[in-house]
Parts: sequence; structure tokens; C-alpha cells
Amino acid sequence: MDDSQLVEHSDSSDSDTATVTVDPTVRGETTVDPKLLGKFGEHLYTAHNAKNTLEAEILHNPTFGSWKFQVHGPGPDGGRPAVHDADEIDDRVAEYATRRDYPDHERLLEAYRDGLALWWVHCGIRDDVRTSPDVGVAEDRAQRIEVAPDADSESAIAQWCYLPLHRTRAFEGRLTARGNEATTVEIGIQTVTADGDLETELATQSVAIGTDWTTAAFDLECPQSALDDLDALYAVTIRPEPGSNVVFDGISLLPDDHVARADPEVISFLQDADLPLLRWPGGNFVSGYHWEEAVGPFEERPTKPNPAWAGLETNRFGTAEFMDFCEAVGCEPMICLNAGNGTAEEAANWVEYCNGDPEGTEYGRLRAEHGHPEPYDVTYWEVGNEVYGPWQTTWTTPGGYADRFARFHEAMTAVDNDIEVLACGNRLTDWNEPLLAECADELDWLTDHVLVGDPVSTDTDLEALYNAHMAFAEQVGREYETVAERMRAAGIDEPTLAITELQLFTTLADDEHDGDDTLEWTDIPTNKTMTEAVYDATFLLEAIRSDGLIGMITHSGVGNHGAGLRKDRERVWADPAYYVHREAFSMVGAHPVKTHLECGTYDTELPVGDHTGELFGAIEPATDVAQLDAVAVSHPAENRLITCLVHRDATAGPLTVTLEVAGESSLESATVSRIGADSMVTQNTRERPEIVALETDQRTETAGAVTLDLEPFTVAFVDCEYE
Repeated sequence: MDDSQLVEHSDSSDSDTATVTVDPTVRGETTVDPKLLGKFGEHLYTAHNAKNTLEAEILHNPTFGSWKFQVHGPGPDGGRPAVHDADEIDDRVAEYATRRDYPDHERLLEAYRDGLALWWVHCGIRDDVRTSPDVGVAEDRAQRIEVAPDADSESAIAQWCYLPLHRTRAFEGRLTARGNEATTVEIGIQTVTADGDLETELATQSVAIGTDWTTAAFDLECPQSALDDLDALYAVTIRPEPGSNVVFDGISLLPDDHVARADPEVISFLQDADLPLLRWPGGNFVSGYHWEEAVGPFEERPTKPNPAWAGLETNRFGTAEFMDFCEAVGCEPMICLNAGNGTAEEAANWVEYCNGDPEGTEYGRLRAEHGHPEPYDVTYWEVGNEVYGPWQTTWTTPGGYADRFARFHEAMTAVDNDIEVLACGNRLTDWNEPLLAECADELDWLTDHVLVGDPVSTDTDLEALYNAHMAFAEQVGREYETVAERMRAAGIDEPTLAITELQLFTTLADDEHDGDDTLEWTDIPTNKTMTEAVYDATFLLEAIRSDGLIGMITHSGVGNHGAGLRKDRERVWADPAYYVHREAFSMVGAHPVKTHLECGTYDTELPVGDHTGELFGAIEPATDVAQLDAVAVSHPAENRLITCLVHRDATAGPLTVTLEVAGESSLESATVSRIGADSMVTQNTRERPEIVALETDQRTETAGAVTLDLEPFTVAFVDCEYE
């Protein structure tokens, strides 16, 4: 049953009311797939996505790597190279320090210019500690520290940081170092002054190192008094003995409640949402990622410049850590492959590393040597990320991708023919045509990314912006039907599409960052706000209405990127969109049923700034858009209906919605769960983490129908029993 059979809409002359009539006897052929509620994570160091969000690691640049300051535009071969202009670097460091609320960015710059890895600073008497780059175990950058024989006892290097003291006071660490002679190093945690200087020592441990590379464990525990200020800034200190000459290759500091190196609060949030699927490791990042650099002992994993973004890649969150993360959450892993500067052989080896027999295959044996004898059995593999765009390392042409995909598919399925291989698609161009012409027999899935957003200025009509986005899912649904027709014409009888990145990208115009009359980020509907939650709901409903055509959504993103979870100063909280994804899981496994919707409409053919009649990027003007979006699903064995209602008209007031069952059936009881806000720009913050959260009320119905008031900027789930 297609979309047009599954939902009907008739206009209502009363814009204050809406009626939703559900017929549970007319059902779609497929059930709601849990893969529609997947998430996506990427290695974005400065945004702290996989690094320091999925990971519980406290420190930034724990490997003393060479920091990459990224230019804004791609080079001719794709990707974003490093910037080397000194003034530009100064500006970036100041930006980093401001973002993390550090006391003094000049200290960071001074240390960086003195040969100390970025994020580390000198403490005590600066001339007592001389620093320079060196070479580590994996032939990457290490940090040499030479301490004067008569050095002051306070002289050290340190990193300012925040600690998860609201959860634990105990920490565990590892240090890899060597000296020109055997020596000891004191690792500690200290309070700092408002200027960032070291103050009270809270915990310390002496670590012995030899003349060869030594990896030693240590433990630190802060006293109870540290709980007096849970948001205070601290410093982790490294203090070699006076007169010593030491090279440090890496240090790690984890809270003792970590879950296989992952943040326990992030794990808990994702468990509560029943996260079904997680796509990793990119994103643009993956087009320059080489997986073999991130397996095996940490000391042997090289730190490299991030191939797509500012910062670096420590390779400490690799295949094993991702699999452990997925196991802890209870979700299925999905791996996106390097189809940029990677090869088909490299991809096939990764499949074998994850799924190969530990005795009969080379890379299965390697996995077993690394401590994981049982195969990971990864099913979903995506060949490349947005390689149609010059922002990707080693981007390509449409025909070039068809060639790459064919080679990757052949090599990978020769290793494991049970995997499902996703091809990188693009609904908006001729990108898919060579792929369908040459590789139709190999296409399990065709992917797409839905990433729209334009710069917003003071002359932008924000209500028009909001309403245009809320109508966009239906436009994309029509575009996907066109893609499906082309897939069928190519001989693919049951086309299946996957949206492997989805989020709002509303940004500020360049002239909106300064001045008294300009906008701030908090004034516009970004992916942190309630707008993203409503937007995501419209795409979920469109996917359900597609009755299996859209079979997967891995929404962006899982932490500090897109909409999902936020982490700042070691506190974790949820964006509004998280609650929609969590509540939508109640629809999984149910059949979509026929729904008749009677409500008012709105148009998005509105003037925007000086461009009358134009809208935002790829979003086309729309007419007669239903103010209320709705989908109902049935769990027939339980006589249970779940209806998702989305108020998507920013220009309207509250809607009085009546939900009823067609025919002789009636609703007996209902649980109404709402995620809503007073404004499209409402967002949760570290200080107020539940401004937007779930509100639930239960009721017994006596009239055979459910009536509720639905405010703008609200998504509601109505769970009913019927007979």
C-alpha cells in the first residue's frame, strides 16, 4: 500500500481544530523498522563527538599530537588542509579557549610556540621546563620535557580540565614514556586559580619509567572536599623529577565508572532510548580514515591529523572500542567505509577483521590476537560518504563512484556474502545514474543525506523558515518516489533507501556575528532546538508512510554534533530531538494503518528577504500543507494504536485534536506523551537540561475518542487501547 492509500487529508475551515480518524483494519504491508531510529557518530575533535563524548577520556590531545588548524574551504583533491598562518592560528586557539571557558588562551599559545602540544600549558617557573617535539612509539609526534636540575617544585606541564565529580571522585590512567635514564614522574590533579595557576593538590601518584618505552597504570582519587564545587576547573599535572629528560608518548585519564572507555551517562541515555543502530566513523572523516591504524595496543596506534576536520585523530576509539560501545548500548553497529583515499582491499580486510573466522582467516586471527576471538558479525557496510562532493578527500565523478562501488562490493562480499552493502547515493543530481546502470544487481541499499540550511539574518522570516522545513519531508518523499521508479526501471524490484545523515543546518549569516542589532545563535532554530525535534518527527512519519521504501535513518548525530546528546564540562544532557526518538520506539514492530486527517493548511510560498517567492536552499515552496502531521500504527495482537501527532505550523495557535477510530471500534484508554516548547528556539542547556523533556498523562476515555489540545512546536504520541 503506497503513501496515498495510507493517509488522506481534507481541509478544514476551522484552523483551530483537527480530527484524526484511524482505521486499524487497513494496514500497510511492512512494520515500523527499528532502523528508522538509528544515530550517527563521527570523529570531530573540536566538536567533541566520538572524542571526549562517546569516550570517557578527560584529556584533550592525550597523545601530544601535532594539532591541525583547518582551512575553511576544500583543496582541489578534496578535504580541508591545514592552515599555517600564525595570526589565524592565534584566532583559532582563542576560539577554543573561549568555547571551553579556559582562563587564558595566551598561556595556550605561549606553550604551543614553545614546542608544547596544544591544550597543554606550562605551570610554575617556565624556564625550569624546556619542551620540544619528539618521536613516539608509532613514529608520530611525542613530547620531550627537560627539567632543570634546580627546578622549582611547582614546575610542571598541565592541562586544564573539568571532572565528572557529580558521579565519581576516582580516576584511572595510563602513561607511556621513556627517560634518558630511569626516573619517576608525578601525575596529579590540582585546583587552579581564576588565572589558571596551580593551587591545591588533590591527588597525586608517582609513576616509574625506564630508559625504554614504559606503559604504567596509575590511580587518582580526589578528596570529598572536591565535591564542594562540581563545576570548578581543575588541572591534570605531569611533573618529572628535577634534572630529568623524559619523552611522553601518551597519557590517559578515565573516570573509574567508565564503561569499556565509554562515558557511562552517554551509554545510559542511549540505552533508555533503545538505540537500534549506530553508524560510524563518518561522515567526511571516513574518506581519509585507515582502520588498521586504530586497532591493537594503544601505544602502536599513530596519532594523525584529522583528515576532514580541525584537530587530530588519536586512533584510540577504533574498531574494538566502537564494538564495545555498541555492545554496552545494545545497538547494532554499522560501518561507513573509506571510499575516498581507501581501497577495495582495505575495505575487504576490515570486513574480514570484523567477521572473519579467528583460525581460518588472516584478519580474523589478527582480531583474536587483539583480544576479540569471536567475530563481531557486522551486517551493514556503507561504501563511502558524500564522495560526490569536493569537501571529501579523493572525491569522484558519478561514473567514478560506480567503478569504486563495484570493486568494493566484489571484494567485500568475497569475504562475507551475508553482509548488506549500502551505496552512496544523491537524489538531487545525476549521481545515481551510472550506479543504477552498472551496479543494479549489487545494490542492497541506496543512501541519501538530507542536510539543509541557509544563513539566517535579521530580515529572515523565522516562521517562514520553520514552516518550510516542516513541509520538506513530504517533498523529499516525492523525490524518493522518483528515485525508486528509476531503481525499478533498472531491475531492482524492491528498492530500499537509507537516510544516513539527517539534520538541520541553519547558520548565522556572516554579518550577524557582531553589533547591537544582530542575531545570536540562540535566536535561530538550530539542531539543538525544539525545531529539530519537530523536523525529525516529520521525516520519521514520512518514512513510516513510505511503507518500507525508506528503510533506515541514522540521524545526526549522537553527541555534540547535530541533535542528540550534549556534553560539556563532563555533564551530559539530551537535546529535544532525543525525546522524540526515544518515544518513537514504541511504534517499532507495528503496522502503519490508514489515517484520515481533517485540519487546516498553510502555504510556504512566502517572500524571504529580498528574494520574493524563493525559499531556503533545496526546499521548494509548498501549498496546502496540513497544519497537523499524523501517522497511526497498530499492534493488532494487543488491540493497541499509537498515533504520532506533529503540530508543524508556527503561524497557528493551539489545535484541539480529536482522535477517533473508524467503524464500530472505540478508544478505551490513552496515554498521551508530549515533547514541546513555547518557542521554536527553545533548547536544553547544561544549566537547565530539561527545559524540553517528556510530559505524560494517562486517562480513561468515556466517549470512545481522545481529545487533546496540541500547542505549536509540539510532538505528541497517543497510545490507546481500542475495541
